Amino acid sequence: MVLEGYQVKLVPVGASDLEMLRAWRNDPKISQHMLTKAKITKAQQIRWFEKVSQDASQKHFVIWYKGKPIGAANIKALDGKCLESTSVIEPGLYIYEDKYRANLLAFAPTLLLNDFSFYDIGVEKLKAVVLAENQAALNYNQKLGYTIVNEGPLIEIELERLSYEVASKPLKGLLSRVSGGKKSGV
Repeated sequence: MVLEGYQVKLVPVGASDLEMLRAWRNDPKISQHMLTKAKITKAQQIRWFEKVSQDASQKHFVIWYKGKPIGAANIKALDGKCLESTSVIEPGLYIYEDKYRANLLAFAPTLLLNDFSFYDIGVEKLKAVVLAENQAALNYNQKLGYTIVNEGPLIEIELERLSYEVASKPLKGLLSRVSGGKKSGV
């Protein structure tokens, strides 16, 4: 299943994406913000792909913009249930391409994943953890309506549908204007 909107496309990870994703994930500009910072080997990446491609509790995507891969995104049921029967999802995302990381476009894949999670799957809440030193990610998520529920070396954040709808409305409006009024289309 391909998700499309807000100028981006989320395409399920395929075997041909593995080396690109591994290189991105092993790059210090990305790995420094991950909970696990260890380098990933080719064998580990293949084992990971074999596992997640058979797991109904999660979906992993490559983010595409203007015909080019720019990052990765995923959603995972926190209770281990099938995504379609869970009430809480943990999303994850990183933009690899520097020129898209600190601008409005960086919100597009998250909006697409959140819309899918709340409106298509029907989850009640999104939960995530952010490293305390990753203030950019914390600020990003707070702009989307997330609230802090627990602070420490890992900051736990949550997002409910109503908070998301209120916080995301201006972002969706801006992205709609940038794309010439089209809500989707890549």
